[in-house]
Amino acid sequence: MRVTLLPREAAARVITGAVATLAWSAGLTIVVLVIPVLIETLVNHGYADALPLPLAMLVLILVGIGVCLRWMTPPVVLGYLVVASVATVVYELALIAADHSLLEHELYLVNRPTLALVAIGVASSTAIGGIAWCVLGFAAATATSIAVALITGTAFRPGLGPAMVLLVAVVLYLTLFTIQARQRRRIPRFEELEDATRRRAASADLVRRTTAVVHDTVLNDLTVVMNAPDVLDDRIRDQLREDLDTLEGGAWMRTTRTVAVPDESQAMLRNELARIASEFRWRGLTVNVTGVTSGVYIFDPVAGEALLGALRATFENVLRHSGATTANVELVYSDAEVTFMVSDEGVGFDPGAVDDKRLGIRGSIVARMEAAGGWARIWSSPGAGTTVLLGVPVAEVRDPGEPSKHQRADYVD
Repeated sequence: MRVTLLPREAAARVITGAVATLAWSAGLTIVVLVIPVLIETLVNHGYADALPLPLAMLVLILVGIGVCLRWMTPPVVLGYLVVASVATVVYELALIAADHSLLEHELYLVNRPTLALVAIGVASSTAIGGIAWCVLGFAAATATSIAVALITGTAFRPGLGPAMVLLVAVVLYLTLFTIQARQRRRIPRFEELEDATRRRAASADLVRRTTAVVHDTVLNDLTVVMNAPDVLDDRIRDQLREDLDTLEGGAWMRTTRTVAVPDESQAMLRNELARIASEFRWRGLTVNVTGVTSGVYIFDPVAGEALLGALRATFENVLRHSGATTANVELVYSDAEVTFMVSDEGVGFDPGAVDDKRLGIRGSIVARMEAAGGWARIWSSPGAGTTVLLGVPVAEVRDPGEPSKHQRADYVD
């Protein structure tokens, strides 16, 4: 049985990738549809010999979109904007040189490729990031229109197309931003939740002990008195006195063990862990957690920060490089440390082949944990997935809690 920290919004796994793919698909469709219109217009105007250059620029833009759909990373998208902007300028200049009247009667055909500059996307962790990329594309589209106007000496005519595409993108991303904010508000306040849970447990324990004491003393004594002769013997008197002392002493009201309430820093740590898991779910990575205990384990603040950073870096590597959509996290507790085991079933890699200059694993995970007094171990091989162990020392065990269901010897899945 798998335990999930928080519920997810519907289709949260595919939001990031779907929005980016939708934007690029829209740009690709725009360029494809303009090709037959371009051919028909130039042929009807008697400029068929001018077709090769603008047609080649449209094909170049299509190739760029295809590359971005395959490798949707910021450097690739920036490269696309540069190449596509130049191709758009050449395309517009070729049409104007062939027939200057196109600016008056076929403006939509002249500036249509600028729409593909705005309809771009990158898998970003926030909706604001998606809007920023569309604004950058709009700036590139505007720059191409300015360049064409300056080169040809004509009026600046960007058309309404790029602005409309930008408006649609902003509305879409703001809608997603609202969904993401609503999801984050669902994260519980662990400091209040755990305090209330343990106090309810203490109250239930008190009710059970009170019921047992009343049954063993008051009810039993009433039964004895009702069935006893007119004069109580010494044995019954001694029993009644002993029961009265028990009730007056109040020792039975004290719980058998201290009800531990986590401190504020520990609650904040668990809140942040839940927020990280929720964020990566929104970006497309399902995080399954097992081994959670009801105990209270206190970490040093520095170690806690290091753990959060290492877990974030681990999830980032799974999302970016493994090709997997699920990360499984297993927690193992001891008096000395808590171990987090993060595993995926992705493509894996050869740890020995990683360049020493790359800081993703050594700096963000291993060195970070070791600097805080913890440790990190990484096992992986091509085609066999990756497993990362993160060990963080325990400063104090306030309550060992019950062992996780998954870690009991008698557990059967």
